[in-house]
Amino acid sequence: MPTLLVSYVIKYLPWILAAMLVTGGWLFVHHLQSELAADKRSMAAAQTTIAQLSATNQQNLTTLKRLQAESALWQSTLTSTLASDAGLARFSDGLLATITAAPAQDDAVVAPVLQDTLASIAKEQGAPK
Repeated sequence: MPTLLVSYVIKYLPWILAAMLVTGGWLFVHHLQSELAADKRSMAAAQTTIAQLSATNQQNLTTLKRLQAESALWQSTLTSTLASDAGLARFSDGLLATITAAPAQDDAVVAPVLQDTLASIAKEQGAPK
């Protein structure tokens, strides 16, 4: 019996191998198609994520530009305020030095030094004498 089986197997071996080869090829192609479909789905999801991240990036860039403009405005305001404060400090220091250096005879009911100081303040503020 084994010799009969061996003779049939040898006789049909090329057909058996061909059938196995076709089946294996079909399974491999099916596997590749499944992988391709999964990769396409992954690619679509990645493209959606990229589009969302790009939109977020554009919003962030717009916000960054706005914040940089605000920062420049604040820096400009700070610089002008510091310059103004420095000018006022110099003016105040000058007034205090004038008051401190004034002789005692300049003191009166309304001291001339106070009158001069008030006149200087009015002049600095742009009021006529």
